[in-house]
This record gives sequence, C-alpha cells and structure tokens, in this order.
Amino acid sequence: MQLESLTISDGVSYYYLDSGDVPGITYTTLVFVPGMGFNGGVFKKIFPLAAAHRLRIVSLYRRDYSPTTSFRDADLAGLMSRTVEGQEGFLRSQAVDIATFLVMFAREQHIPLADGTSGGIVLVGWSLGSSHVHAVVAHLDALSSNVLSDLERYLHTVVCHDASGVFIGIPNPPGFNIGFWSETDVEKRFKLFYEWVAMHFSHKNVTSGSIDDLEFLTTQDKAHSMHELSPEELAELTSAKTFGASDALLVSIKLDVFKAMTRRAIFDTSLAEKFLPKLRVRYMCGGASPGGVVWVLHELRKCLAEPKPIFGPDAEKARDVKFKFQTEGNHFVFWDEPEVALEQYIATINL
Repeated sequence: MQLESLTISDGVSYYYLDSGDVPGITYTTLVFVPGMGFNGGVFKKIFPLAAAHRLRIVSLYRRDYSPTTSFRDADLAGLMSRTVEGQEGFLRSQAVDIATFLVMFAREQHIPLADGTSGGIVLVGWSLGSSHVHAVVAHLDALSSNVLSDLERYLHTVVCHDASGVFIGIPNPPGFNIGFWSETDVEKRFKLFYEWVAMHFSHKNVTSGSIDDLEFLTTQDKAHSMHELSPEELAELTSAKTFGASDALLVSIKLDVFKAMTRRAIFDTSLAEKFLPKLRVRYMCGGASPGGVVWVLHELRKCLAEPKPIFGPDAEKARDVKFKFQTEGNHFVFWDEPEVALEQYIATINL
C-alpha cells in the first residue's frame, strides 16, 4: 500500500492509496471516495484483505486533502457564490475530475474490463463522498466522448455508503438536530462531529422502515471507532481545516441542488438511456450507523415507487437501483471490522 499520484488535467493531481494488482486472476477494483474530515487513509485496514476477495482497492484523497491538489479560487467560485448555477457547476466539475481519474487509472494500470459485476470498477462514496458519486452519475453528459466511452467499459456499479439526507436532497426528519454544528471553534467542532458519527447507535430495527425503530442520539455503551488512536495518528487520517472550510461549504449546498442531482442520477430516463444505461446504483447503511443515514434510505426507497412528489412531475425510476440495510457495523465498519466491511460491500455490489 503506497501513496501514488495521477495528474488528470491542467495541474490537478489526485493522490491515492492502492492495494495493487492481483496477478493471475480477473479482479474488481473498488475506488473509495472518503467522507467529511477524512482522507483516503481511513480505509487502510481493508487493503490487506483485498486480494483474497479478488479485489483491488483504491482510496482517493479528495481535493483539498493534502497532497492532492487544493481547490483554487476558480474551483471554489461556484461553491462560494451560493447560487444554484454555481453550486451545480462545482459539483459537475468534481464529477468530471473523478470520472477522468477512473478512466486514466484504468488505462494506465491495465485493469480488467467489466464483465457483469466482475472486473472493472465499483465507485464507492462513503458519507460525504456519496455526493461525489451521485455527481458522477448525474453528470455523465458532461464528460468528453473518449472519457465516456472508456468509462462505460469499466464502471459497472456505484455504491453510496451511509449517505446523509442532504446529499440525496431529502430533508432531515422533524426534530432532528445535532447541536455541535453551532460550535464556532473548528477543531472542537470536528472533534465533536467525529466522536458522534463514530459511535455505535442502538437501533431497535434498521429494516422496518419505521422512524420509531431508529436512534438519532442514543448510542451503545461502546467506545467510538478509532478511540485507540493517538492525536498524532488521528491527524494523519483527517483534516479539521478542510472539514471547516470546503467540506462545510459542500454540506451547506442548497437542498434543491442535491435534489436535482439525485433526480438526474436515478430518476431521469432520457439521461439513463443515453449514458451508461447498464450502470447499477446501490445504497447501503450500517446496522449501528447514525439513525439519519438509515432513515433517508427508507425514504429514498419509497421514492422509487413514487418519485414525483419529491423529485418532480417527470421523475421516474430510470436505473437499476437497490438497497442494502446491514444489520451490523457502524459508520466506520471498515475500521472496526474490516473483514465484515468487505463482505458487506461485496453483498451490496452483487444485489
């Protein structure tokens, strides 16, 4: 596992960790996009297990996470403008960057082509990273023809793991409020956020679809994930600065912008028929993840049957979309139980 880099365009380089080629067999490459405050190193515990599962694992360091290229003023202009057009443009640019990375990586590394759910690439967005994955699917029409044609040969599945409602375009449930967002000190706010999101939540039932069976604040009497790390070790995997800067801007994108992105991704038949029509979209959540990420998947699943009330009069199910409600594992299952996590990802991909 080494930190590598790939320059995708005019001075923009993505750094990533790579578990490496799996000689002699057809393997599938899982490319992970990490969440708020965390870099690609957060997935390192699943790397040693990859080859035994016929997998190659790549984890990106997103823009603004050193040593990947930071956002420049031109990149941030749309996001900071707070206009719908600007925010959509920013998300579109991130989609193009990540799709370009996937294609260039596949070409340079000569990875196996997709054959059903074997070979090729699965793009996995964890937490905030799910917004980037949705953006890729929503903005396939923004890709150049040569990138798009190669992407179709490799990308067969995308997975959104523990996506918050905001990234789907669905508001949080009534009365749901996390008090630490009002903390003005960024370092303190990140610490409170991380300790909360890394807890193990005590749900009665994650599969019932009832909000009354979910916990939004009460947690199990169990230490949060990564509690064993020293401050220095945790700092190697995180960036409170980015958490409080560009990531905070991402989270505050208008709900209608994310809603429109979800509509383009999975409820727009004209886009789905023209761009990667065989692409499979999967959503998963952990059995002890925060209640909000479980709840939103139930809400989104309801929308598959009747999307029009939320996603507009022309919305209809346009892609192969399925859901996996895991009965174990919290938001950081890949850290606490890496073998379980890989089995969960494989099961979700193969739905």
